[in-house]
Amino acid sequence: MTAQLDQIKNFLNELDSQLSFKDPYPLYLIGGAAITLAFDPQNRTADLDLIDPPEAIIKEGGIDSALAKKYRVYISPLAEINFSVPTDWRYQCKPAALNLKNLEILIPSLEDIVLGKIARLEPRDFEDILALHEKNLLDPKKLLKRLEENKKELKEMSYRHNAKLFFQEIFRLKLGFQKGRVKII
Repeated sequence: MTAQLDQIKNFLNELDSQLSFKDPYPLYLIGGAAITLAFDPQNRTADLDLIDPPEAIIKEGGIDSALAKKYRVYISPLAEINFSVPTDWRYQCKPAALNLKNLEILIPSLEDIVLGKIARLEPRDFEDILALHEKNLLDPKKLLKRLEENKKELKEMSYRHNAKLFFQEIFRLKLGFQKGRVKII
């Protein structure tokens, strides 16, 4: 089950109409759906990865909801701790161009979305990143800068390994790590 841009927008519009907040509620969307909404409308996804959404939103749009069945896309709640990016990632977010009344969908920078995908680097993650690269949307200098700012994740050997693999396969660049610094070798 994968959703296209229009399905995602229609899902979010109907979800928005079923909710009522005093002010638009900020939702942080990451992963494939963020790529589809903000960077590559041709991208496909099965879920909307939201960072720490409230229970009411999960109930209305979660995997077993009527909305999920209708639009074949669903909300997948993720804890912020599972988003492997620099701690200032929320300040890099921009609102998605949607006309919603009760929700504000916020999209992280492209670099942070890619860093989050590097943490898992499953085949679908790699496909998403490769598609962005083929559209010339990835800047290795910006990615390297954000990678170096990702201090907590750089302590993890598996994350370092994935980052090396990513830079080698996408940009044909070899990375080295020394004293919390990242450099091209």
